[in-house]
Amino acid sequence: MKNPFHKLKNHFSTPDREQSFLEHLEDFRRMLIRCIVSLTLVTAACIPLAKPMLYWLQEPLLRVAKQQNYTFELITTSPVEGFMQIVKVIFAAGVLLSLPIMLYFIAQFILPGLMPREKKMLVYGGLAGALLFIGGVALGYFISLPVAISIMFYFNDYLGTVANWKMDAYLGFVMQLLIGFGLAFELPLLLLFLGFLGIVSVEQLTTYRRHVIVGILILAMILTPPDVITQLQMTIPLYILYELCIVILRCTHRRDQQLNKGLEE
Repeated sequence: MKNPFHKLKNHFSTPDREQSFLEHLEDFRRMLIRCIVSLTLVTAACIPLAKPMLYWLQEPLLRVAKQQNYTFELITTSPVEGFMQIVKVIFAAGVLLSLPIMLYFIAQFILPGLMPREKKMLVYGGLAGALLFIGGVALGYFISLPVAISIMFYFNDYLGTVANWKMDAYLGFVMQLLIGFGLAFELPLLLLFLGFLGIVSVEQLTTYRRHVIVGILILAMILTPPDVITQLQMTIPLYILYELCIVILRCTHRRDQQLNKGLEE
């Protein structure tokens, strides 16, 4: 059976030929047009999915309210607010769902000009980055978001008020948390790239471990709601990934040393 990735592999492994500036510019224009068309088509395809996506974003709120008998109401305060929230959700979904396609077209433009090792790093890094982003969003949606909503409800009960939240404020809160978790989980990948390029070393990562912990805490305070539990839910996995980066870089460094030693002998 023919490997479905054989054609893609051959395309990425084809040596780059000499091109003029105008030819590079034409390739860039073609890539840009393909990305814009992909974004437009995928965003248009998301229009019928607007209502299910809105329900998906509200589902943690509905679940927590039902489990803990909280009273709430999502409201709009202007005639166009409901329409604008639908547009925002559709556009955000279009960007996220079309991102793999756009990255493929960008890779077609970039990879032929790279060395084989750089191509491998970029392809594997892209796959790892996608998995890390999905993992961060999943952690934020299934774990941190319900906890954050419960805490917000608790303070409403403490004040004796009813949670009448604006729709745009709630959706902004949810999307900030989910995107924040997704982007934060990309940082270990960036750290690995810096380590593979020799910009940072294992010794530096080990020496500045305490500074990194403080930095992760500050990042969590910026990207998450102002409650300690949600911030720790971001801080702990990020620190574990940081330590995992140190282990991977140390193993890679030892392997390179053994290879160099074998070549010298």
